[in-house]
Amino acid sequence: MLSSVKTDKQRIAQTFSKAAIHYDNHANIQRYSGNKLMDLTRHDSGNIVLDAGCGTGYFSQKWKQQGKFVIALDLSHSMLQVAKQQQRAHGYLQSDIEHCAITPQSVDIVFSNLAMQWCDDLSVAVKTLMNTVNVKGSLYFSTLATSTLQEVRDAWQSLDKHEHVNPFLSPQDIEKACAGFHCQFSTETVTEQYDSLHALFASLKGVGANFVQGDRQKGLMTRQKLHALENVWKTESGKYLLTYQIVIGKISHG
Repeated sequence: MLSSVKTDKQRIAQTFSKAAIHYDNHANIQRYSGNKLMDLTRHDSGNIVLDAGCGTGYFSQKWKQQGKFVIALDLSHSMLQVAKQQQRAHGYLQSDIEHCAITPQSVDIVFSNLAMQWCDDLSVAVKTLMNTVNVKGSLYFSTLATSTLQEVRDAWQSLDKHEHVNPFLSPQDIEKACAGFHCQFSTETVTEQYDSLHALFASLKGVGANFVQGDRQKGLMTRQKLHALENVWKTESGKYLLTYQIVIGKISHG
């Protein structure tokens, strides 16, 4: 995240904990991104995997099914509980990515799908995770860039002065944060379509992505506000649009 305000990690954890029970029903973009990331790892023969920001452990389980030893890490206790109940990993660690206490050079693969955008300082997160990776290992991660949720930003801009979307780093800034390592990146823009704004916001809330740093006094979503948003929201063929700009990277020690 690009912000002068320190991210409220406790509130993020609470937001995602509330979403934990129904997260898997709404996590379409997370599945899409994670599957792309898994494709990037297909030639990696590493055995010990750290799933950093594992959520409910959907991809932890995929790694486990490949015969890997998997450590599932997440900020949210409730997300980890869901993963644990489903036995999706071998070990579970409630921790912040930027300060995770994993033994240096003990991991072959770090896999982090759409979690790094919640970090205060991406370069710190990258260095912390790369410290856990052995000399032949790699960090595979996906994160969100500037154009993400642009429709939310644009629609609200005409109604009030509040920030309704967290600021995201540009693809260039994401690359800069990984300086000092051997890196490869790709960027893709994905636009989802919804039949109603109600369904769109339910999807955001369902994956915990309704967290906004800073000012919390925005009031409830009234029917009047929803109607006003419907009039200004970007649509296509009667569908309400929601865009994600996804950056996928592989980082190694070189």
